[in-house]
Parts: sequence; structure tokens; C-alpha cells
Amino acid sequence: MNTINKMLAAVIAITFVTTNSFAGSFGVGVAGHLVGISADGTETPGGTETGTENSVRSATAGNTAAFGSVFAEYNFGEDERFTLGVDYIAGKAQVNSKNLTRTDGASGDSNNTAGTKTANAELSDHYTYYGEFVVTNGLYLKAGFSQVEVTTQDTTTSAGTDGAYGNKTLDAWTYGIGHKGNFGERGFYKLEGYMTDYDSFNATQTGASTTGASTNSTVTANLDVVGAALRVGMK
Repeated sequence: MNTINKMLAAVIAITFVTTNSFAGSFGVGVAGHLVGISADGTETPGGTETGTENSVRSATAGNTAAFGSVFAEYNFGEDERFTLGVDYIAGKAQVNSKNLTRTDGASGDSNNTAGTKTANAELSDHYTYYGEFVVTNGLYLKAGFSQVEVTTQDTTTSAGTDGAYGNKTLDAWTYGIGHKGNFGERGFYKLEGYMTDYDSFNATQTGASTTGASTNSTVTANLDVVGAALRVGMK
């Protein structure tokens, strides 16, 4: 219900601002996306334990994903050179094509965290609020503000108590370039390439045991997406 409310609020806002003030057209449509996801990050263990795993750990991740989205937008003016819109991706995508795995040895404290750890993250509920400006002959530039839910997916086989990283909402800026045109009486299409630069993911574990020397670890990660989309809609 939250997703529907956010999408509906954005559409109503666009319509309210534009319908009575500007000539133009309101459009809705669907899009298909193909994207490359890349991420890199570091994890820093807390505490003063002397085990071999007590060091900064770095990793890179990547995945290719295909998914669909729905969008609504308003095109301003008789020549419709300026557009405001909102796009919602209902699907989910893994940050890495497979889980990252690490095996830790004995930590030397009372909380035995030795074992195999796996990690991944899932992206979902992706919104982009965007503006487009036609430069010439259907060629347009695009910029937008995006938000996505990041769900961490960590597992462990350790006998001790490992902490867990919480889920977060990340903000991002999206930039793109594309070409748009019309077909039939009311149809339109767009073919675009874009990149999305997300804010850093910063989190501290919760739930790790503090009975020994170990404390909660921290993680910092960077996330970027490069993609292409084909959009088809009706005005």
C-alpha cells in the first residue's frame, strides 16, 4: 500500500501543478530495463580481538539484471520540450550475481565467531523523480532523484553470536540521454541510456555479543548502476 500511495501522490502532484497552467500532455507507460550493477565495500571489525580475522576486509560485487517499470509524466508546452515524471520499478535485483563467502578462524575470545559467512544485498522499491529536456529532433537530456530499498542478506555458520547489518533506504542521482518519438495517434516511445550514483551505504552491526573482546563491526559500500531502457506509452 505504501508503494501505491507514493506513486499516486507523485502523479497527483504532477497533474495538479500542470493541468490548469500549461499546454501539454499527460502520459503513462511501461519500460524494460537492462542494467549493470557494481559495488565495492569494506568491513571493519570492532573490538580489540587478536584473531586473524580482525582486519579490514574489502570486496567488489557486480550483477546484470533485466526488469520492468511503470511511469507517469507530464510534457509541457505545445512543443513538449520539457517533461516531469515519476518511474517505479516493482522488481527486485541482487547486487552480486552470487553470494560473497568468507571463512574466519578462531577469534580467541569468549564469543566464538569462527565459521563461514555469506553476504549479498537486494535492491527493491526503486523510485525515480525525473526531468527531461529535448535538445533537438527528439534528443533529450535527463536528470532525476532516486530512492531504493537495500535489504542485506547475511548468513553465518559460527557457534557464537554474530551481528547483523540492517536494511536501509539509499538516495541517488540519475543522469541520462535518450531519443523520443511518437507513433499512431497517441503513442510515444523513448530509448535511453542512464547512470545512477547512489549515496554510500554505511551501517553498524547490531546483536553481536559483547561478552568477549568482540564488538559490532561496521561496513561502508558504494553502489552504482549503468543501464538502458526502452519506454512505450500513451498520451
